[in-house]
Amino acid sequence: MKRLSVVVALGVFAALLTDTGTALAAPPVEPVQALRKQFVAGQGVLVSETSRTTVKASKETYTSRTTGTIAFGKPGVVGYDLTEKVKITPKNRATLSADELETMRTPLRAVNVGRYTYVQGFEWGPMPEGTSWIRFGKSATWQWYGQRGEQRVDVLSPARLKFVISKATSFHSGEYRGTLRTEDLYAERGPMNPEKLKISFRLFVDRNGLPVRLVTRYTETEQEFRPKGKTVTRTYDSVVDTRYHHWNAKVKVVAPPEAEVVDFGDLPINQSRWGEESLKLNSEGPVEKCANLVPCRLPFRIPN
Repeated sequence: MKRLSVVVALGVFAALLTDTGTALAAPPVEPVQALRKQFVAGQGVLVSETSRTTVKASKETYTSRTTGTIAFGKPGVVGYDLTEKVKITPKNRATLSADELETMRTPLRAVNVGRYTYVQGFEWGPMPEGTSWIRFGKSATWQWYGQRGEQRVDVLSPARLKFVISKATSFHSGEYRGTLRTEDLYAERGPMNPEKLKISFRLFVDRNGLPVRLVTRYTETEQEFRPKGKTVTRTYDSVVDTRYHHWNAKVKVVAPPEAEVVDFGDLPINQSRWGEESLKLNSEGPVEKCANLVPCRLPFRIPN
């Protein structure tokens, strides 16, 4: 089975969007200022994220959980180590092959250090002997700009946190609610912006002004390329619930040993003519053409 290279930002039950969570008093500290104070080398924050996406046509739902750490430095976020595990449902067991189920069981781990992201558990053909990590950042990109895990909205950047708060239409008991568009949040990406998604959000901050929970919801349509030039259009409803906890935790993110790493462009499958075309689409072509050809965004394992 081949993993599709589409972002399927999975979420939690829609009920999360109506649950106000623990009531908090209005933060005495402005959130952007509070966040800046966290940017100390060797420190960071822990993350636990539940995400759920429903394919509109089939009503099938895919759920995953991501956990790990995000590291800070003086400039801001300097790295992360996140592992995603997919929940296998009884319907999956009844409809998917043994190989497809095995692929879904494999955890997907992404370690980001500087400009490079090292990914383990991502299937893209055979790997050179002794290697288990694929490196992105040179010949291909990994995920959207500012994305970590399945969450599309970055509230660990002071500028983007400020923007998110500016789009809030209400604030009550430590909770900001509002709607934003990704082309405004990530305007610097130009034509390579994430899709022009309209995202509703609920951002919770603690008494110190620090983000402790972010719930986002949106609908997106993907054009998926299939053999013989055919395309399939799929529409997804997604909810992502991200919790940030243990601020000031001691965090150190280290890249995998170089001997265990292969660059994405050096994978055997990408040495073929087909592979060269994939890389070209990934680095130069419009993002909608990436579809299931290249990992221009986090691949999630929905069967063809």
